[in-house]
Amino acid sequence: MERQRQDIHAATAVRPGWTVAEQYIDNDLSAWKRNVKRPEFERLISDLETGTIDGLITYDLDRLTRQPRELERLVDIYETNPKLVFATIVGDIDLSSSDGRTMARVMVAFANKASADTGRRVARKHKELADNGKNGGGFPAFGWTEDRITIDPEQSALIIKAHDDLLTGSRLATIVRDWQAKGVQTSRGTGSPISRTAVRSILRNPRLAGFRAVKGDLHYGPDGQPVRGEWEPICTPERLEAVTAVLDGIRDRYKGRTKNGTNAYRYLLTGILRCALCGTRMLPNARSSWSEGSKGSAFTYRCPVVSDGGCGKVARAGEPVDAYIVNLVHDAERRLSAPPEADKLWHGEARLAEAEEERAELLAAKAAKKISVGTLIALLEPLEAELEELKRDRATHAVKVAQAANPSLIEEFERLPLEQWS
Repeated sequence: MERQRQDIHAATAVRPGWTVAEQYIDNDLSAWKRNVKRPEFERLISDLETGTIDGLITYDLDRLTRQPRELERLVDIYETNPKLVFATIVGDIDLSSSDGRTMARVMVAFANKASADTGRRVARKHKELADNGKNGGGFPAFGWTEDRITIDPEQSALIIKAHDDLLTGSRLATIVRDWQAKGVQTSRGTGSPISRTAVRSILRNPRLAGFRAVKGDLHYGPDGQPVRGEWEPICTPERLEAVTAVLDGIRDRYKGRTKNGTNAYRYLLTGILRCALCGTRMLPNARSSWSEGSKGSAFTYRCPVVSDGGCGKVARAGEPVDAYIVNLVHDAERRLSAPPEADKLWHGEARLAEAEEERAELLAAKAAKKISVGTLIALLEPLEAELEELKRDRATHAVKVAQAANPSLIEEFERLPLEQWS
C-alpha cells in the first residue's frame, strides 16, 4: 500500500499542474465483493460529483473497482463532466475518453470474473476442509492453543465456568464484566476490552463440543450429520445445546425489570413486590426523601403515583424488606428434608437418535436417486420439526439438571450474583 502511494505521488509530481489534494484509501476492503461498503470510495464519488477534486489517479483500475456497477457510476460522472482527468500508474486507461471507458468496462469485467473464479476455488477448498473436519485459516479459536487442536487450559477454564454460571442463572452481562475485569482478550488480541458479542460467540461456538463450524454455524456433511472436528472438545454436545438455549432466550426471566447502567439488576424484588392497598407493582426508588421507616435506607420500594397506575400511598425501606425475603428463603431451605436428586436422564434420547438416523437415510436415498426432491421435502419437513422440538426439550432438561446442582442456599445464597437469587 505504501509503495503504491509513493508511485502515485511520483507520477503526479512529473505532470505539470497536478497536485494530490486528497487520498482515498480503503485498507482491507474488497473492491470485488458486492456487499462490502467502502467509505473512502463513496467519498471519492461524492468529491468528483461536487467538484471538490477535478480528477483522480489510481495505481491500477482493479485497485479502484472490480464491480461493473461501481465503474458505471464513475463513467456517468466522467460523461457528465468531460473536463475531469483520469490516470493509472499501471496500464493506460482514461475514463475521460470514449475508447478509455470501453476498455475500462472490458478490464473490469475480466477482473470481476477472475475474482469470482478465485472466490469459488477458495469456497470449494474451505468446504472440503469443513466436510473433513479440518481447521480452516485465520486466528485460532478461543479455547485452543496455536496448533488449533490442543485445549488451552486457562481459556477453557473460563469457558467452563461461564457455562456453569449461565446454566445456574447468571446473566451474560455479568460474565462479560468478569472477563473484562480479568483482561481477557480474543485470539486477535486487539487490546480493547472483550465485547459482549465476542463472549456470546465464544460460549456458543460448535467447536466447543467438537463440531466443525462455518461462520459460527454448525456445519453438516453430505450425509446430513454434523461434522466432527479433529480437535479436542471442551464440553459435551448436550451441555453446549443447553447453554445455547439459555443464550437464545429460553430463560428470559427478567423481562420488564428495571436495570441499572451496567445491565445488572440492583434490587431483589424489582417487578415482584406489590402494593398491599391497590396491588400495583412497587418500584425501587434510590434515596427517597420520604416513606415510613425509611430513615438511613439507601432505597425504598414505593407504589407509583396515580398517573402511573398506582395509589402512591405505600412505601417501605428496601433493605429490611429484602432481608425479610432472604430469611424466608433460608427458613424454607431448613424445612426441606433432603429433596430427591433431579432425574439426570433425558428420556427422549432414543427417539432423537432414531430420528437423526431416519434423516440420514432419507438424505442417502436422495443422493442415490431412489427418491425425488419432492418426496424428500415432504418426508423431511415434519422430521426436522420433530428433531428441533426434541433438541429444545433436551436443552430445557439440561438446564433444569444444572439448576438442581446449585449449591446449598443456606451456605451460598447471599454471595451469589443478584440475578441468581430469583
